[in-house]
Amino acid sequence: MSLKNNVQNLDEVFDNSYMKIRECLKGLEEILNINFLERNIYRQLAQENLDALHSNIIDLLKHTYSPREVRIKIREIEYDELEAQ
Repeated sequence: MSLKNNVQNLDEVFDNSYMKIRECLKGLEEILNINFLERNIYRQLAQENLDALHSNIIDLLKHTYSPREVRIKIREIEYDELEAQ
């Protein structure tokens, strides 16, 4: 029973943390879009760094979950976001 509760808690942590991280990354991307033209080198470099950060976060999550579980969880979150809109 403790293991089941631990898995549920880990799922909640994953969902909450990943959503917060995504919101932060989206916010930073919006700031870049507002303040810099699309061809601006600083905007392009910042966007590349945001993409790399997102990839690194996914890689870290794979150490806790299998890659398949990570993909499923991300799809669930993205689906929930679309449903909320």
